Amino acid sequence: MRPIRLRDFLRVEECYFSVLGYKNDEKAKCFLRYSPHKNGDRIKDEKRFKKLSHEEALAHPAAEKYYERGIFRVPLSDIDEVFKPEERLKDAMDSNVAKVVNFFSTIPMHEMGVTGSRLIGLQSEDSDVDFVVYGKYWFIARERLRKGIETGTLSDLDEEMWDFIYRKRKVPIPYELFVTHEKRKFHRAYIGETYFDLLYVRGYEEIDNGIPEDAGIKLGKAAITSKVTDDLYIFDYPAYYPLEHPEVKAILCFTHTFAGQAFKGERVFARGDLELINGEKYLVVGTKREAEDEFIVSLDLMEKKGFKSSEYPELFSD
Repeated sequence: MRPIRLRDFLRVEECYFSVLGYKNDEKAKCFLRYSPHKNGDRIKDEKRFKKLSHEEALAHPAAEKYYERGIFRVPLSDIDEVFKPEERLKDAMDSNVAKVVNFFSTIPMHEMGVTGSRLIGLQSEDSDVDFVVYGKYWFIARERLRKGIETGTLSDLDEEMWDFIYRKRKVPIPYELFVTHEKRKFHRAYIGETYFDLLYVRGYEEIDNGIPEDAGIKLGKAAITSKVTDDLYIFDYPAYYPLEHPEVKAILCFTHTFAGQAFKGERVFARGDLELINGEKYLVVGTKREAEDEFIVSLDLMEKKGFKSSEYPELFSD
């Protein structure tokens, strides 16, 4: 079997976990997402399941067995089934998924897939399509999405949907800054009435690329301004922003909210935890699910759009 990687799902008895990393040699790094529940609104094999909130997952009995250092770590020997998006795409191919697959038809089928509830057969009627594209093909898909919005083949999100995402994620930057950054990422769209996310996952050949995944030694809160020197993995998990900075090697971002937030050559302002990892300093953003004081903004984008840092003292003042 190929290595377990980001966006795969695991079944342990009747519980389903989403994989949250690439380094899963002995234990799979994941989080509990679905569990049997008598009042659950998801049905599979005549059994009811519930999508768990962060707090519900931590209160689940599985947490006592697998929760370690802020994440679930499941021994490979305990895993009963692995669900890989690229291997189960045909199984998830309803009319909504087919629309997205057909739109990206120039990409090889084995380089795309669906994750989330659709991957494990627990989707509801209004479930989004969490669409995965692997490695270099993701950048081709993103460009196709951008052109689709510009030509009207796809539709951008409306104000109501942006507001829903903003409130759902409890974003710690003002709404107008959030939407300004999001609209140039081109990783969300509608195809007809079907909403989908375009999610990046490394190809198997680049899994071991040296980007840290595990926590280091905490050195305290920090805010830095620096230039991003490369954007190859800014949509990954963790999103990776190498910096032109005298002390801090890179920003590691563990929240999808700030993936793709700044591109190569742009100056960023970021707040997070400074950590020492393998002898080098990193600024870590997304250390908690709801980190009110951790964020990344592109200063160049703000300047281009006419935003001034003085208008946001809650972000830029010490």
